[in-house]
Order: sequence, then structure tokens, then C-alpha cells
Amino acid sequence: MIHAAVGIIYDQQKILMAERPPGKPYSGYWEFPGGKIEANESGQEALIRELYEELGIHVTDVRSCFEFTHAYPDKTVFLEVFLVLSYLGEPNGRENQILRWVNFDELTQLRILPGNLGILDRVKEMK
Repeated sequence: MIHAAVGIIYDQQKILMAERPPGKPYSGYWEFPGGKIEANESGQEALIRELYEELGIHVTDVRSCFEFTHAYPDKTVFLEVFLVLSYLGEPNGRENQILRWVNFDELTQLRILPGNLGILDRVKEMK
């Protein structure tokens, strides 16, 4: 079981998505930014750390939204999903990932990482 934190980042009715870079599993799929939760770290702490490491932003306010579990053929992921309410800095792909701001219609056209499809359904409900 992989335990991870995921952030939904809105800006002017658009959501930030990241494309998994070449060399990583599921390369070319799009996902909500975030990453694995380390030992002795809360989901919120992990999200704040991961968004700084991956995007270069300093999260200043975040709200827990829901939890989601997805089973891949070789592993299961348990995701803690957060809404990022405010942050400092401009997101940029620090790990060679492409970032893209998309509206809800564009979001459904992306090749979404299978483990993020359930999150996508919930995000549409939040609209």
C-alpha cells in the first residue's frame, strides 16, 4: 500500500495538472500534484513538502477534502486529497514534469492517471 497526499490547486477557475515525465511509471499520464507521505509525517505536511519540492510553491492554506483508494495491478494507493486554498510563488515543474492549467472541460480530455480518475469525479462534483 502506497500512502500519498494529492493537492487540487485552483486559479481563476482552472486546475493545475502535471504530466508524468519520461522514465517514471505511467509516463505521459496527467495527475494532480502531490507525492508519498513519509514516516512520521501527516498528509498535510507531506503535501506542503511535496508541492515545494515538485512545484517550488509555499502552501500557506490547505483544507482536507476526502480520501480515495485505487488498486493498480501491482500496488494499491491510498490518497489523501486536499484543496490548496493559497500559496506563494509560481508553480513550475522542478522534476521535468509539464504543468498545465486546465478548465473542467479540458480536464476531462486529458489522459488521466488511473489512480486519479476517482479524484476527477469528485472534483467535477465540487465545481
